[in-house]
Amino acid sequence: MMHSLSLFFMLFTASPELPQKLFGLFPFYFASFSDFLAMATTGISYAFFVWLSFGLTYLLLVGLIVWSYYQHKQFKQQLAARLAREQRVKQYQEQQT
Repeated sequence: MMHSLSLFFMLFTASPELPQKLFGLFPFYFASFSDFLAMATTGISYAFFVWLSFGLTYLLLVGLIVWSYYQHKQFKQQLAARLAREQRVKQYQEQQT
């Protein structure tokens, strides 16, 4: 187990000056913030695919939250209508007896 962790860290450490510490907490593997946004440390840019996947993920999560809110609101309205109808039916039955 320990050997696999050391191998993992050895493979993903870029150079002695990198990773730089980002805000003192997280390792930062890009030379600059613009390289981070472009996702290009070796000249090949993966930014379009990376940011597109992040954007779609967050868009779907927001859509899920909005849809859940709408469904919850609709359920409460249907439940209130059902309870009101049951109350009216009960009152009508009591009047008939």
